[in-house]
Amino acid sequence: MSPSAPGSISPLDGHVLEPVVSTPVEEVADLVLEARRAQPAWAAQPLNARCKAVLGFARAALERHEEIVAILVAETGRSALECGLNEANGILEYARGAVQVARKALKPERVRLNPVAFPVKRAVIETLPRGVVGIIAPWNYPLGIFFKSLFPALLTGNAVILKPSEHTPRSGGWLARVAADTLPPGLVQVAQGGGAVGAEVLEQVDAVVFTGSVATGRRIAARAGERLIPCSVELGGKDAAIVLSDCDLGRTVAGIAQWSMHNAGQNCAGIERVFVEEAFADTFVPALARAISRLRVAQGTGDSELGPLQNSQQLGIVEAHVADAREQGAQVLCGGSRVGAGWGYLPTLIDHCRPGMKIVDEETFGPVLAVVRVPDAEAAIEQANASRYGLNGSVWTRDLARGEELARRLEVGIANVNNHSFSGIVPQIPWTGVKETGPGVAASRFSYGTFTRPRTVLVDRNRQPDPFWFPVDAHLVTLAGAVRDLSLGTLSAAFRLLSVLSRRTRAIRALGDEMNEDSPRT
Repeated sequence: MSPSAPGSISPLDGHVLEPVVSTPVEEVADLVLEARRAQPAWAAQPLNARCKAVLGFARAALERHEEIVAILVAETGRSALECGLNEANGILEYARGAVQVARKALKPERVRLNPVAFPVKRAVIETLPRGVVGIIAPWNYPLGIFFKSLFPALLTGNAVILKPSEHTPRSGGWLARVAADTLPPGLVQVAQGGGAVGAEVLEQVDAVVFTGSVATGRRIAARAGERLIPCSVELGGKDAAIVLSDCDLGRTVAGIAQWSMHNAGQNCAGIERVFVEEAFADTFVPALARAISRLRVAQGTGDSELGPLQNSQQLGIVEAHVADAREQGAQVLCGGSRVGAGWGYLPTLIDHCRPGMKIVDEETFGPVLAVVRVPDAEAAIEQANASRYGLNGSVWTRDLARGEELARRLEVGIANVNNHSFSGIVPQIPWTGVKETGPGVAASRFSYGTFTRPRTVLVDRNRQPDPFWFPVDAHLVTLAGAVRDLSLGTLSAAFRLLSVLSRRTRAIRALGDEMNEDSPRT
């Protein structure tokens, strides 16, 4: 076992963290086997028992919040307040919402069968667990993204393999330890390491959830397709906000600042592009610049609003995007440079951006917001939809009816009016997107296709043969025509149907009696 290189350096000040050992690739199969052994007994428990156990697990995690907050601070460089507020403190409430979803989504569905075509039969659709689910999580929310999939996976009766990012391994490891202390042994396992470990997890599990880059998501989806296992991938975004001239200036400035700079912009649904009507831009943009320039980046204290970038690679992407915007004539109104001893970057607002700049076209994933001035809402919609991503989008206006109409025209999975991105913490709402954001769904009943498969149980209580069985005769021809005409609303077909049913039943029964007589007796 060897220490994993990424995730060993503090993003805040560069000091060396205690290393985390990687799971040898050849041991991943053993972890999955242990989870697979624990899964049948877990799935056999009544849903109420699983709900109670998951809530107990979440409560234990919340009671130990000081432990995970300290880990999150070390791994991300964010303040303790931000780590608690944005991830650790919500785990029990999210579990409660996930339980509500599970109770509805897992309820058996009775099917109403046509009594003429399917006489004296009943059918019910049940949901069964897939088996072992692999959850491969990124580094930007190293706790929160896990429990969004972990809770529904467990509630549906699955065992789980957690694969944390190699940049933030300790958060996932802590979550697995709490699970080991509160849930049946072996039910939740953790596999630590880089891409090779994640690839082996994919080879062993029965379903996979992945959040991360487009390139890796494509490879995972392709391999899952080859293995014929369910796959849910969410691959980032380049979210747009559209600011109309009639918006509430103060609230809109506060909202745009919040959802562009939240988690230092390391949010797949963070606002990276803001389209402002030209007539309003000279009022809105300076106000937004003042708000963003007041935000402080962590310098080793707990009272700052922003942490650093989590890793040096992401810092490099941010710097490259800002440099490209400058070279192409955009105006940096605030920020635009590193700060502190670690990987901090000042909150940055760039005006007069346009398509063709990296800051407009590519995912930046940092505390940088591009302002694009547009003549009107129509141009804003057109340019917002020009992105290859489509996660969240928002429209900011006092005219709620118009805002809703415009929001529905955005090519996104979550369309917002006068807010942005917060539905990611609501377990009843699907978190999903379009285009290169990927087709995956997190949260809500719509995510259950990854964690469950349907099974139909059909019981035939008919003591007579079905009228459509062999033999083929003139009565069957009459019956087929009557059923067709009845579907078309021809009332006389009902009388023909009733008269022929008894004759068909007698003919089929006679055939059965003949077969019984010809069969040898033992």
